[in-house]
Amino acid sequence: MNADYLIIARDPAIIPGVHHHCDEWCDYCPVTRRCLVFRCLTEFRRQHGRSDASIPFVNLEEAIAFTRELAAIEGTRTDELDALAAAPPGQSGIETRDPLAATAWEYAVRAALFMMPAARALTTPRPGPAGPGPVHVVLWYHLRIYMVTFRALVARERGDGCADRVEHATGCAKLALVSVQRSRAALQALRGGADDGEIQSLISLLETLEQGVDERFPHARAFVRVGLDCPVA
Repeated sequence: MNADYLIIARDPAIIPGVHHHCDEWCDYCPVTRRCLVFRCLTEFRRQHGRSDASIPFVNLEEAIAFTRELAAIEGTRTDELDALAAAPPGQSGIETRDPLAATAWEYAVRAALFMMPAARALTTPRPGPAGPGPVHVVLWYHLRIYMVTFRALVARERGDGCADRVEHATGCAKLALVSVQRSRAALQALRGGADDGEIQSLISLLETLEQGVDERFPHARAFVRVGLDCPVA
């Protein structure tokens, strides 16, 4: 186990688990210096001679090893990751037949196609210091909405009443709701042109997703992500 990661984990400033249900948008997160993943990624880059602006991992094996190492430090399991890594593509058994996942995937694909011209027109890969604009918001969340919805549904179906699984499913559902709400507001801000019909269709998909998440995870809205939904000392 990486001794430097252990030192970081023992820093009392670290907020336990703050990264478990975040949107991974570190550029705009107020608690990056208190996040185990962010701090350890910074250390990982330093150890491998990679700049802060670079992609941290050069292959999937590095990402898997890093994830497992942090999970070991936190005392959490990596069952789904292990199953995905051990099986050929599409044969891990990690799946859900809940139609809500299909709705989330439809939104991801349609949003990607709709935003393609805007994405090509972006002059920089990251938003400016004033904060993310609506185009950046839609692009950031469109696939993440699918991924986090999928995670929530799989955790719910495979939970077997396990408290940790139930908490993870609820936390993922909360992140899905937050991501949907931010994406809807961004799409609404993009209205006012010839594409309003497609924008409304995307908003309708988000509203269907939101309703579906609320029905399946009735406690998600009340779920508090410490450090993100409320401050922590």
